[in-house]
Amino acid sequence: MPREKFIALDWLRFALAIYLVLFHTLKEYGDIRAVQWIYSSMSLGFYSTSTFFVLSGFLLAHVYIGRNEGRDLNYKRFWIKRFASLYPIHILALIIVLPLVVINAGSMSQITVTPNTNDWAEGGSMASHMLGMSGFVSNLLLHVSLLHAWSPFYTTFNFATWSLSALFFFYLVFPFIGPALARVRRPLLALVAIGLIYALPALYMFLTGTNDNVVAHGIMHRNPLLRLPEFLAGVVLHQVYLRHKLLMAALFSTRGTIASLAFIVGCFALSAWIHAEVRGGWYYLLHNGLLLPSQLLLVLMCAWFQPASDTAQARLATRLGVASLSIFALHTPLNMISSKIEKLILGAIEMLTTQAPVSVTSLLNLAGEQTRELWMYPLFLAGVVIVCVLFQEQLVNRTRTAIQERLLNKPRRSHSDLFHGRV
Repeated sequence: MPREKFIALDWLRFALAIYLVLFHTLKEYGDIRAVQWIYSSMSLGFYSTSTFFVLSGFLLAHVYIGRNEGRDLNYKRFWIKRFASLYPIHILALIIVLPLVVINAGSMSQITVTPNTNDWAEGGSMASHMLGMSGFVSNLLLHVSLLHAWSPFYTTFNFATWSLSALFFFYLVFPFIGPALARVRRPLLALVAIGLIYALPALYMFLTGTNDNVVAHGIMHRNPLLRLPEFLAGVVLHQVYLRHKLLMAALFSTRGTIASLAFIVGCFALSAWIHAEVRGGWYYLLHNGLLLPSQLLLVLMCAWFQPASDTAQARLATRLGVASLSIFALHTPLNMISSKIEKLILGAIEMLTTQAPVSVTSLLNLAGEQTRELWMYPLFLAGVVIVCVLFQEQLVNRTRTAIQERLLNKPRRSHSDLFHGRV
């Protein structure tokens, strides 16, 4: 049977990536803290990442497990395809960001990092310090090996790519755990069990009042083992999608859809209110457990509603959805580049509209005094999308194809060469 195309999930992947860009960059354009509800609404980046992990588990279960419980899953082919899809994004983005980080710091040994907790805690964070050469080399090795999410101390270089490191771990364990979860006969009960297991560390953090411990926060925030339940919940959610069509038809009737949307928006709004008024240990409960039901419901709803897949809008959704991981990986270096360009433009405007001398030195001095202005943000956001789509299609996809052809087709080519008498 032809495989279903989840166009709404492509739009969701793209929307989650854009929200993450807003979360990381909008605060640089003016003081959004002055409008508390905007600031708090833009402070829930973890909602995007967690939903993306759920969505990834759902889609991998759809593609590689389906209705036959993963009996045809070829481990080697799966790992090669996942590696070829993920690693080029990460390594190409790392090549772009490293020179920018070194230039900003002055040298490799002077890169400064802050092993912070989060802005939900009232007690602040540890002081910034320099990595030094040994720290630079060790963290570079972690990045090159896609193991940097396992470091609980700080995120270095291209900090948003810890999510790619976590995905890499999820891909490694999927062939072992995915088919087993597909054989679970009560997926709804399995989702409850996974949710409870996922929430236990967060509940401990909440009850003990651990808000400012850097190592504990690093583990809770990005440790792949502790974030694995989100991915596994997505795998099980696909079984709910396959087995409970009548339940979903009722759940996503007209009234059910309104209620579902109200629940999702309500969870998000309540989280924003907690960020504004309470904070503290609630971060861990929201980050690691309490919001999982709304994230599962959001993914399931987007899977249920399937727009036509042969329209221009659907093709655009596919392109944007495929580029979502590139947006995750590339928006940090693009933000660094855009910051310099925007300040140069603002400096040039000031130089030409005031009595400032017209010279390169004057331009650089004026640019250094500028702050990013909100009217330029839509241009930055559009630039991120365009660059990342081109990055995905012109670099990542071609690199992925080359890796797959070399690693997957090599045995077949060798057999053909022998058959035709070629060496």
